[in-house]
Amino acid sequence: MYSNPVLYDQSETIKDELSINSKRRKHLIIFDQKAVEDIKQALDTDVQGDIATLEIKDSINLQDLRVLLYSQKMGTQLYIASDWDHAVTVFTEAVEAGFTENEIQVIIYGPTKRYVYCIKCYNTSETTYDDEVQCPHCSAHMEVGPFFSKVRKGYIGYPFNPNYQA
Repeated sequence: MYSNPVLYDQSETIKDELSINSKRRKHLIIFDQKAVEDIKQALDTDVQGDIATLEIKDSINLQDLRVLLYSQKMGTQLYIASDWDHAVTVFTEAVEAGFTENEIQVIIYGPTKRYVYCIKCYNTSETTYDDEVQCPHCSAHMEVGPFFSKVRKGYIGYPFNPNYQA
């Protein structure tokens, strides 16, 4: 069963810095204000091929973003340089438009977010980076597993009894 890629805190698409893929002929860079200087610096290097950019102001116009993403040629390399919330929005729309994880590079400015899926109440919620958390929906104490579920869009939270003494 295939499930679409999901951007999460340990995603392979997240990179430390923008590096233009010289093997691609077409590049699309979508960025917000935090990334302006890094984008200028990356574009000052000798980049081959066509480059298109879209700067995100305060919010993303989803219709314009979809038109831009769906109009790209196959094999376009997409670079997303923004805060977490904008990056998730652009990444999700890009996957819907047909981009693969190999065609997307993400640089996050600021903190990432982590989500846990509670197998007791079947809800996903944002959480801390602790190994043990409490579900905000059902109050179950959970141990956060090491694996991210792309289907559930979160790390699996395994309920346990905090009062149990072994």
